[in-house]
Amino acid sequence: MRAKRQDGTLIVVLQPGGEAFANLAESIILRWPAMERGLIFGNLESELFDYLAAGYVGRQSTTIAVADVSALFRHFEIWFQKLAMPRRFFVPCVISPWPAPRFSIGPVDFIFIDEVSRSEWYPGSNPHDILSRQGFEAMLELMRNTHANWLARVSVDGCESRRAEEVGSLAIDLALVTLQVAAPDLGTRTMCRLDARRGVQAMRTVSESEGELRESWTRREPGLAIGSGTLADILRRTAPVVTAVGRCVTSFATGRFRLPNLERAWCDGAYWLHEALAEPLDSIAVAKLETALEVLLCAENPSGSEMQIQKVLETFYSLNPNDPIRKGSTTTAKQFARSVVRDRSRILHGTFSTLNVRLTVTREALERFVIPVIRQVAIDLERYAVSPAPIDKIGDFLSWVSANPYS
Repeated sequence: MRAKRQDGTLIVVLQPGGEAFANLAESIILRWPAMERGLIFGNLESELFDYLAAGYVGRQSTTIAVADVSALFRHFEIWFQKLAMPRRFFVPCVISPWPAPRFSIGPVDFIFIDEVSRSEWYPGSNPHDILSRQGFEAMLELMRNTHANWLARVSVDGCESRRAEEVGSLAIDLALVTLQVAAPDLGTRTMCRLDARRGVQAMRTVSESEGELRESWTRREPGLAIGSGTLADILRRTAPVVTAVGRCVTSFATGRFRLPNLERAWCDGAYWLHEALAEPLDSIAVAKLETALEVLLCAENPSGSEMQIQKVLETFYSLNPNDPIRKGSTTTAKQFARSVVRDRSRILHGTFSTLNVRLTVTREALERFVIPVIRQVAIDLERYAVSPAPIDKIGDFLSWVSANPYS
């Protein structure tokens, strides 16, 4: 139910009219794909309620004509155009404690904290920039206090303010996946935005056993293994991954997709991987890793997911259903696919205890499968997008990859 007071009168959308109100809002947002991408749906509903309250309270339905509908659509077109201005966001990130040259992944630029005040990002000396400088300094102080040593900058166009901030934040998450798939063994799993879920900087535990206290301390910052020159070397050696992921991130941030279904599926799958890597609990991580595969492959249901995983094993690893998953293993490709899907289903439906689970496929084994698949799909999407007449369907894409393996 929606309600507001206007000129001393309480205006309400009661439950019987709720579905009609929602349908009207849906018809507006679906009229323009850019609006569907660039709006928080609740904000549109609030504007629609105000519009109807201002012009249609007390009117008989028989007096509403085609001109009124046209006027409503025109109102929302103008309203959205005013909101969807270009915006640029600066977001603190936790990547590595060590300095490195600035780098870019698609539309997202990253710079080390020590360089920020000397860069063109920092507000100038104009008196009108005083408040902006204060805001930047407050942000840099927060970064120093929380060991968030990298600042990301991303531009977002075509979105209202809240949605633009959301799109910008997600674009940064997707850009960080580049490092997670390019260098999975160099402390990249907990790389993130400062305001996203992150692990602790250090882990200290004290335990007691047989009357004796024991203490341990471990540094847990991401990127500790990425020393001087290593980050630049990673980006240089994995340039095809950086380019391919950057192109998908650009499509997401701008809303201009080359292959909407496939690129959106990649972004969804990459985000689930990003979440899975940071997940401390193995059972939840396994569920997220399998979900990453499921949304990447547009599986739709468990049986579809199992078939698509088998298709991936055939496409990227040349494994038929009855082939061993690796040399010397008694598990076949078909059994592996079934186990992955079954573990997720059992965890999410309560057949297995989330907190005391016996996993058929270990988290480490599933990460070793999912990370290369996410990485390779991005690379192959880059090739597929420029091939003659690519079809925007996962089946056609996988068939094309089989016929055109990456050398």
